[in-house]
Amino acid sequence: IDGLGVALTYQNGTFVRAATRGDGTTGEDVSLNVRTIKDVPMHLSEPALVHMGADRERTIEVRGEVYMSREAFWKLNEERTEAGGTEFANPRNAAAGSLRQLDPAVTEKRDLGFFAYYLVGPAEPPTQAECLRTLEKYGFTTPEHWCVAKDADAILAFIAAHEQRRRTLAYDTDGAVAKLNAVWEQKLLGATGKDPRWAIAYKYPPEQARTKLEDIVIQVGRTGVLTPAAVLTPVKLSGSTVSRATLHNEDFIREKDIRIGDTV
Repeated sequence: IDGLGVALTYQNGTFVRAATRGDGTTGEDVSLNVRTIKDVPMHLSEPALVHMGADRERTIEVRGEVYMSREAFWKLNEERTEAGGTEFANPRNAAAGSLRQLDPAVTEKRDLGFFAYYLVGPAEPPTQAECLRTLEKYGFTTPEHWCVAKDADAILAFIAAHEQRRRTLAYDTDGAVAKLNAVWEQKLLGATGKDPRWAIAYKYPPEQARTKLEDIVIQVGRTGVLTPAAVLTPVKLSGSTVSRATLHNEDFIREKDIRIGDTV
C-alpha cells in the first residue's frame, strides 16, 4: 500500500497513541489526526479484550499504513486548484501531508484510510496469516489480497497476478511483500537497522501510457488564479481513465516545449 507507516498503541483495548515509523525507533506523534480516520477504532472489539487478559496495564501495538484513495486524492487536488493552491504529486504525498496537519479538522475532511498488517503484544499470533485474521476480529481493515505461499514459485505467481489486479484497486500500491509466516522465525532473523531480514519487498515499475494532447485550456480558480491544463485523449492508467493533467504555469509549458498535438 503506497502510504505512510504508522504504529497505534492500545491500553486495555483503548486507543492512546499513534506515531509515524520515523527512523524505525523514534517517530512523530500524530495521535490527534489519526483519531479522525474512520478505519482506526478508538476501542477494540470484545475478542481483543479477552486475548489481553485481566491485566489492565497490558498494551498492544498495531502497525499499518495510512493511505489516501485515488478518488479522495482527485477530489483534494480539484479543491486545491480551485482555491489557487498547488496540487499534490501523488496520493502518498497527499496522505503524508494530511496526517501532519496542525488542525485535525483538516485531516478529517481529507478522507484518509488505514490498513492494519501487524500486531505486537500479549497473546501475539504465532503466524503472519493468523495476525491478519486476528486484526480483523479486533475491528481493523486489513489488506484485501494476500496468501500463504508454500515455495518461491508460489510467491512469484502471486507477484505476477497482483501486478494486473492492483490496477483495479481504489488505492495505489507500489509492490508486494514476501514475509516469513512464523513469528518466531521473524524474531530469530531480526533486522538490520530498520529493515527486517524476514521480509523482502518486490517493487513494480511505475505504470506508463502514451496519449495525445488535444488542447490546452485555462482553469480559473476560486481566487482568480489562472492555471493551464492539458486536455488529453482519454487513456487508462492505474485503473482509472485520465483525460486531463495540470500544466502548472506558463514557464512550465515553455521549459517542456508542450504543444497541442504532442504525444505525451
